Amino acid sequence: MPLSTPSRDALFALRYTRAAHAWTDALPVGNGTRGAMCGGRPGGLRLWLNDITAWSGSTADDPLAGVQDAGPAALAAVRAAIARGDLAEAERLLQRQQTPWVQAYLPLAHLDVEVDGASGPDCERELDLHRGITTLAYTAGGASVVHETWAGIPSGALVHRITADAPVAVTVTIDSLLRAVQAPRDEDGDVVAEWMLPVDVAPGHEHPAEPIRYDPARGRTGAVAIRSQGRLDGDRLVLTPARTHLIVIGTATAPGLPGDDDERDAAARATAVLDAFAPAEAATAHEPHAAAHAVLMDRCVLELPSPADAGELDTDERVARALTRDDPGLAALVFHYGRYLLAASTRDSPIPLTLQGLWNAELPGPWSCAYTTNINLQMAYWPAETTALPECHEPLLRFVERVSATTGAEVARRLHGADGWVLHHNTDPWGHAAPVGAGHGDVSWAFWPVGGVWLALHLWDRFAFGGDLDALRTRAWPVLEATARFALSWIQTDGAAAWTSPSTSPENRFVESGTVYGVGTTSTMDVALFRELARVCRDAAAALGRDDGWVGALGRVTALLPEYAVTDGRVQEWNPPRDDEDPHHRHLSHLVGLFPFAQITPERTPALAAAAGETIAARGLESSGWALAWRAAMWARLGDGERFAEQLAMSLRPVPSPAGGPAENGDGGHRGGLYPNLFSAHPPFQIDGNLGVTAAIAEALVQSHDGVLRILPALPAGWPDGAVHGLRARGGVSIDVSWADGRARRIRLHAERPTTIEVRVPGWGHRRVDLAPGDPLTIDSRETAW
Repeated sequence: MPLSTPSRDALFALRYTRAAHAWTDALPVGNGTRGAMCGGRPGGLRLWLNDITAWSGSTADDPLAGVQDAGPAALAAVRAAIARGDLAEAERLLQRQQTPWVQAYLPLAHLDVEVDGASGPDCERELDLHRGITTLAYTAGGASVVHETWAGIPSGALVHRITADAPVAVTVTIDSLLRAVQAPRDEDGDVVAEWMLPVDVAPGHEHPAEPIRYDPARGRTGAVAIRSQGRLDGDRLVLTPARTHLIVIGTATAPGLPGDDDERDAAARATAVLDAFAPAEAATAHEPHAAAHAVLMDRCVLELPSPADAGELDTDERVARALTRDDPGLAALVFHYGRYLLAASTRDSPIPLTLQGLWNAELPGPWSCAYTTNINLQMAYWPAETTALPECHEPLLRFVERVSATTGAEVARRLHGADGWVLHHNTDPWGHAAPVGAGHGDVSWAFWPVGGVWLALHLWDRFAFGGDLDALRTRAWPVLEATARFALSWIQTDGAAAWTSPSTSPENRFVESGTVYGVGTTSTMDVALFRELARVCRDAAAALGRDDGWVGALGRVTALLPEYAVTDGRVQEWNPPRDDEDPHHRHLSHLVGLFPFAQITPERTPALAAAAGETIAARGLESSGWALAWRAAMWARLGDGERFAEQLAMSLRPVPSPAGGPAENGDGGHRGGLYPNLFSAHPPFQIDGNLGVTAAIAEALVQSHDGVLRILPALPAGWPDGAVHGLRARGGVSIDVSWADGRARRIRLHAERPTTIEVRVPGWGHRRVDLAPGDPLTIDSRETAW
């Protein structure tokens, strides 16, 4: 079947003609704070409810609870063991510096919505990415019934609307995996249910005597409030027959997370959400939300051709068919889905999105559904700037500001005797900053003291794209200084050379004398992160006209760190080079300097770029969902459109929903792809896989590192025709580009502030252009001045 101009459904809709049987069949809605996974079948659906503030734990927890050894002497003992080659002793000592675990993101509740009289097996389900609304349609008692669900913007409420062409009766049942405070009750016509939130939840791989622990004296509560025209009958909400039912849902927790001083209890907060939703009439209740959501989705649109019937297929069938029939437009749909998930998970959120974004149905969720900072949290925000969702970056930036000034600083001082702040490989909204592992965690993943370094660089990214000097001065600069002071405390030097010890390369291990270890000295990732920090601090100081002494000191000591080492044509992960335990490991931490940083580029470091390509290839094509996305982005950075497309295709292959729930695939190996609802499979679902794919596609179309704007730098041959509107580049430039027969045809550049930039286009050449706000520059292929 020939390819054609994509339909709106092919680009912006997920659709299905059968019921949802698993959580990874359900369709997500969210507004950054409240979210729901919407199932669906003839006769009703389950709504899995989440609230981003629903976490175990409390502010009363000691940041170093469970640590056996801490302070400068403990660190010195580890360094001494490494220096004499006793890596086993170094690992044993590091395990004595472990806290138990971070806290868990919780499933708040679920609602089962039932309509009387449904018949037949058929239903239709759809998620409209442009409007941010899910739909379920079927027949009940001879009436056509339509359910619509959205997470309201700007009201904040979750809304479920049922319309039918004849009156239908509805019942709603409320339940939760959490411990109930009391049964659902009527409060002035609203139904309110409350649950106790645990003070401690162990991750699934740990097996303490009490894995989920409640403490009424210290615990928090979560609440769901529901407003409708129904009445409470026992534990069910009963709605009398009507053609239209509007069910409004508020959720909340209390006491609040750090920085939230609202003294109201959870029930009062949840009810206040209902009060903020006041539609003129049920039929138009969705309009303010749909309009506000569309503003974000319209900012950046990718058009790639598809078979003419692509928009008519069930989405999972379309994914399966793409294995044997070209469908470039599927990549555009997944690109838009990533932007949708980012906006739904983190728009106006008080804290960053989790490993599963805003959505989780398990207790505990996979890896506690918390924050993993050795790639996953960072990757989740990669598309925020490039795909025109900068406000969605803010929850992460605020989190970094807070932790760097509070728990991160305390842990740096008490655990390591260091200046500045530190964050290891797991954290949570309480700002957990110490290593986890409960005294027996493998140090290859438990000990990683440079998570804060990587996260701090996100504040510079915000400036690089947005150009807000005041924010750079008042928000980013204090974090960068604190991060630099930690680096100066951590990096060791004798004046002639510098090194880091102890050092790990996230989750990977090496073999020495027949024994596997996870800790040594000077991983390549350490060097890349500290050198990137030094560059960013230097550039930030220049932008602010500052001459702080620590900036120069950081530059001098990082210059003494080892250069990238290449052995057998591949970039080495350690210095000195070591043999990998797993040559096909999913992490490519030693190539962080290739992407997302730009220390390795084909133009400036061609030999290193070639070695980086060999390194990616040697790891193999197969991996987990997020790792496939990272590799696709790396190939795009190297300008290799065909290898980008090969890796992307693996990210877009089908993965069946597990029969028993999302975690059932947790031990299914690292084979990424897409579940029926297009969630990225690690497996199980991790949202960074979706968002990493969106970032990788953006990288193939536009790049802006090194002060150069590259248009279509890694366009694959399988995308000969297409267009993209609204991608963003560093320097505050927005790009529209259309192409045909594999060559750019028309480019339009919009500047947010005055700038001069070099533009490079394959087949055209390069030139410098001056841009001014309000005066877009249009260039087409008929011009010859290149």
